[in-house]
Amino acid sequence: MIIGLTGGIASGKSTVSKILKELGAIIVDADIKAKEISEREDVVAEAKNIFGNDIIDNNGKIDRVKLKEIVFSNKEKLKELNNLIHPKVVNEFKKIKESSNKNDIIIFDVPLLFETGMDKMCEKIILVFADKDTQIKRMIERDNIDRELAEKIINSQMSLEEKLKKSQIHIENNGTLEDLKKKAENIYRELKGE
Repeated sequence: MIIGLTGGIASGKSTVSKILKELGAIIVDADIKAKEISEREDVVAEAKNIFGNDIIDNNGKIDRVKLKEIVFSNKEKLKELNNLIHPKVVNEFKKIKESSNKNDIIIFDVPLLFETGMDKMCEKIILVFADKDTQIKRMIERDNIDRELAEKIINSQMSLEEKLKKSQIHIENNGTLEDLKKKAENIYRELKGE
């Protein structure tokens, strides 16, 4: 069974993903796939052509902070980055779906599940969400960015209301880690039919 797992940035989606993995789910993380793809020489060369030499660090790799500053300040540049990376990620997930065992619970952990159309590959969708102030606070602490960039990143994503409508299972994460763990465990039991 393919289950989509999504949520706005700093909503706790990755934590839910880790909990589900500990319970026995197979996790396929889009961020990890995208990072692997973005480190390929052909993709680095394409990114350099689109965004310029400034995004390349001393090791010849993409400087993610510089790239974020560019794409979250310019919607056209964000679109170009998405057009470069997303089709390659989607192809990787299609291969995994085609070779998957129906009895396994496979979690497609995808921040932009709906935006990329990958929700159509999933039987059910879990949405993890938190209020905007909680997201901003977590991003500032975790990513060492300022409030303005955090707000730009959140505002560039699909609205929470829209995501709630498109998903079947909702996990609100404004509480403690223990609360989140209990919610994730209950959902996993339901998915397994226990």
